[in-house]
Amino acid sequence: MGLFNLFGGGRDAAMAEATRDAGEDRWFEGGGARSEIDVAVSIERARKVPVIRDCLHTLSENVAGLQFGCFQRLDERRRRRLDQHPAMRLLSNPNRRQTSYEFLACMVDDLASHGDFMARMIFDAAGNVVELRRINPDPAVTHVDEVEGVKRFTTRDARGQDHRYLEEEVWHIPLPPLKDGLRGTSPILDDGREAVAVAIALQRYANILFKNDGTPPYAITMDGNFKGADDKKNFLKAWRRWTSGKNRHTPAVLEYGMKPTRMGLTAEEAQFLETRKELWLDLTRLWRVPPHKVGIMDKATFSNIEHQALEFVTDTLRPVLELIERSVAKFLIEEDDVFFEFNVESLLRGDIKTRFEAYALGRQWGWLSVNDVLRMENLNGIGAAGDRYVEPLNMVPVGTGPGGRERDERAAIDRSIAFLRETTARNGGRPRLELVKHAA
Repeated sequence: MGLFNLFGGGRDAAMAEATRDAGEDRWFEGGGARSEIDVAVSIERARKVPVIRDCLHTLSENVAGLQFGCFQRLDERRRRRLDQHPAMRLLSNPNRRQTSYEFLACMVDDLASHGDFMARMIFDAAGNVVELRRINPDPAVTHVDEVEGVKRFTTRDARGQDHRYLEEEVWHIPLPPLKDGLRGTSPILDDGREAVAVAIALQRYANILFKNDGTPPYAITMDGNFKGADDKKNFLKAWRRWTSGKNRHTPAVLEYGMKPTRMGLTAEEAQFLETRKELWLDLTRLWRVPPHKVGIMDKATFSNIEHQALEFVTDTLRPVLELIERSVAKFLIEEDDVFFEFNVESLLRGDIKTRFEAYALGRQWGWLSVNDVLRMENLNGIGAAGDRYVEPLNMVPVGTGPGGRERDERAAIDRSIAFLRETTARNGGRPRLELVKHAA
């Protein structure tokens, strides 16, 4: 019997209905990829597993909250921020309905769940991209194929109408490795299908168990037999009435040599504690999310949580950020010397004591100024004086002998005295306190 006939009408449908087994969950599940344990796995169903939902939210919300910008390379050491660049304006306000936060959150969520992000590019009369509108990457809604080396996107809207777009009209970011060279790999439907299926099966089993009051099933054995099927049904109805609802945990009377035999889990087994812990850890590995980010604190300490938070940025977020950054540079930026970048400084900052000690080292050894430190703390600078860099007076080039060191020290003192005299003269003969300190 073919798939069309199985779900079609007429006699074949009636035969299919007659052969369905109420004990098989697959007849009552929605669509999705089948797993080895015959559980349908879909993105929508996977989101109902708390650990998966938390992993997706952790990734999307952390990326969406980052600052970003377009920069122009002036030389190997300098760059200039371009707030008015078209790509910057586009990502800051992608369309009429979404903010940059919402748009980026959807982008990362699509990559982490479906393995693809797609957005339709809306052009103005001059051929410039003025809007980005997300396309649902679900394979059941959007089909991607390739004809003569050109990708085509066919998507179906809510009214059932198909729309076809060419490669130049869609911004597509696939998550490596690619399937058939076109679509990305879904952590849920591809790599993690079996682990997600086990999580769904475990959650479903727990729901059924506790829906039935968490009471293990019993088999009733007896020496004789019921006279007919109706007598058996009547007894089972009476048994449920005696042992459920307000009659829970009350004594029941059995006759005719009936004996109940327990067929179920112990209270400890019914909690699925060890199974859930190991399964949750397996699910976090799909996205390399540290366990403490999703509330698994069994082996967490103050020291290793801080290191895991840093690893979350360098090992988990960095690949996703670079994937987005390079895609923006390739498809939304025309200039070769302009690039797009996220700022992860806020996520890398440690505790205040460690952070201030790092600032002190940078200030002492000359690669940070007062204004540099204030900018890192999102504070206003103190003016031109805050851009001054300092270094220890005993710092000399490697290999300089004692005589050279004395000359360098004397030259530094002479420069400071000359600077003090010059600025004092400009200030009407009154030396300023900070200038005296600088000369010293």
